[in-house]
Amino acid sequence: MNKKLTFIENTFVYLAAMVIHINYTWIVYEELNMADISQQILNNSAFLIHRSITLPITLAITLNLVRTSPSLGSKLIKVAVSVAVLASEVLIAKHFEIVEFKNWNIVYEIIYLFLLHLVVQFLLKYFGQLKTRGVNEA
Repeated sequence: MNKKLTFIENTFVYLAAMVIHINYTWIVYEELNMADISQQILNNSAFLIHRSITLPITLAITLNLVRTSPSLGSKLIKVAVSVAVLASEVLIAKHFEIVEFKNWNIVYEIIYLFLLHLVVQFLLKYFGQLKTRGVNEA
């Protein structure tokens, strides 16, 4: 029987997604200047909420749903829906001029979101192995 993630695993997923995404936005937006963030206070706050709260929570919910999925097809569909929701949030941010793409586009964002799901899933699997190895060695 597939179980949902524990509180510690959910916290790990949230923090891992947040750390990776904050570093990604810093590199793409600040260092490479491939996109701009609005300097208006309300728009900038919306960007920070998406970056630090919405995306990690969506990722944690998705990984909980993926964990309980019986087949590979349903897992892929759930990840694809998650990526579509997150990409639509980016498109909404672009529409309301919260984010402006220069040398960046939505296709790169979608690829990044898929890779983010895979990396966090891998880190979660590795985290689970560390937990069991620590218990078995003690």
